[in-house]
Amino acid sequence: MANNLQDLMLNDRGFAFDPTSGETFQLSTTGLRIVRLLQQGHGHESILEHVIEEFEVEPNTASRDLTDFLSSVKQVGWISL
Repeated sequence: MANNLQDLMLNDRGFAFDPTSGETFQLSTTGLRIVRLLQQGHGHESILEHVIEEFEVEPNTASRDLTDFLSSVKQVGWISL
C-alpha cells in the first residue's frame, strides 16, 4: 500500500484530496467505503465481503467492480498491487 493512501484527506460526502499530487476526486459512497477500508489495512477479500454485505451486491458484480476500482486507485498512485 502506498503512503499516499494514508495521507489522503476524505470527507463523508466522498470528496478526496491528495496532498501529494494536489488533485481532488469525488468518490461514490461505495468508493469512499473501499478507500476507508484500504486505509484501515483491509485486503481484497475482506473489502469484497464488506461491499457484498453492506451494499447488497451480487458477489460476481462486486468482485468485478472492486477489481476495476482498485485498478483506478492504483493508477492515481494511492496503492500498489
